[in-house]
Amino acid sequence: MLSSLFVSCAVALAAAAPSGAVPAGAAPAVSPDFNVPATSSSELPDWEDHIDGSVYDYTATMAPETPYNFDYSNLLLGKLFMARPKPEGGSNVSLTFEDALKVIKGIDELSRGVQKIFYLVGWQYDGHDWKYPAFFEFNEALKRPQDATAADSYRWLREEAKKYNTTISVHVLLGDAYENSPLWEHYLKNGFICRDKDGKPTPLAVFNGQQVYNVNNTAEWKKGALQDRLTKLIELCDLKDAGTVHFDAFFGRPSPYDNLTALQMEETLRKVMRWLRSNGIDLTAEFFHNTERVDPFYGLQACAWWDDRTPYERVSMPKGLADGGNIGRFRRWDKDIFLFGDAYGAETDFNFVDRPGHTWGQAWNEARQGIATQLIPMLYYRQSKPVSYDDKAEKVIYENGIVADWGKRTVTHGDLLLRDHDNTFFPLVQTKDKKPEIMAYSKEGYTDRTWTLPADWRKVSSVKVLPLTENGFGKATTLPVKNGAVTLSLQPNSIVILQKH
Repeated sequence: MLSSLFVSCAVALAAAAPSGAVPAGAAPAVSPDFNVPATSSSELPDWEDHIDGSVYDYTATMAPETPYNFDYSNLLLGKLFMARPKPEGGSNVSLTFEDALKVIKGIDELSRGVQKIFYLVGWQYDGHDWKYPAFFEFNEALKRPQDATAADSYRWLREEAKKYNTTISVHVLLGDAYENSPLWEHYLKNGFICRDKDGKPTPLAVFNGQQVYNVNNTAEWKKGALQDRLTKLIELCDLKDAGTVHFDAFFGRPSPYDNLTALQMEETLRKVMRWLRSNGIDLTAEFFHNTERVDPFYGLQACAWWDDRTPYERVSMPKGLADGGNIGRFRRWDKDIFLFGDAYGAETDFNFVDRPGHTWGQAWNEARQGIATQLIPMLYYRQSKPVSYDDKAEKVIYENGIVADWGKRTVTHGDLLLRDHDNTFFPLVQTKDKKPEIMAYSKEGYTDRTWTLPADWRKVSSVKVLPLTENGFGKATTLPVKNGAVTLSLQPNSIVILQKH
């Protein structure tokens, strides 16, 4: 029996979730002359299914059903946008595999060796949103010149990234189907495409000039076709070694022609998550809610790229149950990012395809700000549990005395001021050499600003100050400690690291 908390949550979400709604801007309905073959999936043998599809009652334990491979509450969860298909054919490349390693190295420097997971977007065929439901070939435009194939370059990147505290995995969509896919005719013929009440394939939207349809994941699962393509993905991308994979738009889509509702499709999605865990792989997905789910999959889905939980959910849930990567949706929720921190996704900063004229210099400027004002505060907050959220006062209080105050734009820890607007002064939770460090950052810059040091720093007579960029440390200087405080001057959008001298 589900607890009343979970039931009330599910009822509320069900009321908010549109049944089979088509997103704004979606393509018009399929034309009447669309050639729909008679389905023959009944001729295929059913897969012997022993996977549980029931709702997981996370409230019974407030823990995941099966322990995850990673502590998603204490890492940088990012994506790297690799490529998008060109309308005329070919691939519009944002990052090659070599470029991706450049980003990883720089972010490892700026984050001082924080554990990281990066999912590659647009790694397959000609790029992002292309030829689904197939994802069986690497994008050859991304390979290194010295490698025979893009697959070789991918495996090179995965191994090199490990040297920089980084796990590489992939981003795919499980529920999208394109007419240019090598699987299209097979999926259409066998009833693996969602259909409206008249039996026509259900259009979703138009991406990259191609009409997109919904995959009937339930029919696909029943015949073992879904398991087959996931097995191929696991083998192709070494996902058992990665231990994690990301599914975008992981929602249940209805198929009225097959009398399948979105809720019934969600049962299949729970089977998928449990099947992946049986293969040693965590699933992260785009959202927990996004109005298109009834079940947020807490305790099954390891992490959400966009953490669309309410502040009250974040306060009530222990870390490690269902963590979020990036607060809110599309970077619009500045208040929640300030109050809870954010895993700094990096994807937008290093997307050179969808941001014409964007430069590497601008990307690194954005990365410095994102790491210093989102990731580092998040890691500091998550040393302890949030105990209260006051919506009226716009304030979060953590159990060890950290107070994040959006109204004042300050973060304090006892007598320490850790943040004043976009000027930060956070002790680091993770460092490369395991020694105490403080990261100071300023967006606008300042001259002769005094910061009180943590108690265990106040007996030192001086501190070493090292400028930090994506290339590592600059020339160190030494500053005196007076009355337990240090006085700094910072250039705009700059980071320095303080070490005990």
